[in-house]
Amino acid sequence: MKYQYLLVLITLISLMGCQSEEEKMQAQITELEKHLEDDPTTEKAQEVLKAYEGYIAQFPEDTKVTPRYLYRAAALEYRMNRFSGATDFLKRAIKEYYSSSNTPKAVIFLGDIYQDKLGNEDNAITVYQALIQAFPGSEEVNAAHKKLPNKLVDLESRIKKMGSQMFDDSTGRIEYRLANNFITSSELYALILPDSPKAPEMLYKGAEIARTIRSYDKALKMYAQVVEEYPESERAPQALFMQAFTLDSDLRQLDKAKALYEKFIADYPEDDFVDDAQILLENLGKDDEEIIRSFTEKNAEAEEEVQ
Repeated sequence: MKYQYLLVLITLISLMGCQSEEEKMQAQITELEKHLEDDPTTEKAQEVLKAYEGYIAQFPEDTKVTPRYLYRAAALEYRMNRFSGATDFLKRAIKEYYSSSNTPKAVIFLGDIYQDKLGNEDNAITVYQALIQAFPGSEEVNAAHKKLPNKLVDLESRIKKMGSQMFDDSTGRIEYRLANNFITSSELYALILPDSPKAPEMLYKGAEIARTIRSYDKALKMYAQVVEEYPESERAPQALFMQAFTLDSDLRQLDKAKALYEKFIADYPEDDFVDDAQILLENLGKDDEEIIRSFTEKNAEAEEEVQ
């Protein structure tokens, strides 16, 4: 009994120490914020930003304060005209702290940056429409409605239409601006509506287009997101296969491709692409001539066995 009491006491002291450390860092950040208000220089802004990042890294489990600091970090980047940095912080806040009461505020701020600072109306509209679906009871919904044009089709149909407009009918060439907007809107859809049954399909389609325009790192990231976040979806096996194939065929990262082909075969032994994966695995790293020779030898062996 005595030892149990000591254990509880030690645990409580440890928790109090963690809490006091959090409060100490929050007080330091508050002081830095006041200094920035009094003397709004780039140097002081960087100090505050560094303090935010330090707290975020040290206390990711603080679901109350950390998302607020992510939002404030985005606002500070915005003030310094670093809009890509601002969107990165907002996306982290939304993805990592989706249940935070601050999330609708972060979402509409993200849409405003796309619209007002990045000049990307397509992605801004995606954010506003997704916000309305995801957080219908939030205060930000009214503001989002006001920012949308009249006679707008629903979000999913709009993104699908964006995909159909990527290719120039007269030349057959892809319109890279539209393609990138489609990819980003697919990501934004899954970010703001992560529980939508259409999210894995959106991500997969976005990854396909990313691979088409040779944005291979983006494609791999989106394929991986489907596999990791939507493992039960119909697209998960295909996404895993395409990760391996992209590493193999496009990037020639053969060791990584091998590991993913093997994982695909092990995880989805009944999938229609298993035979393809096995063939690709057996011929990994071979040039066309070697592959043809390998097939010829196998066919010859098969004919001999028949005879």
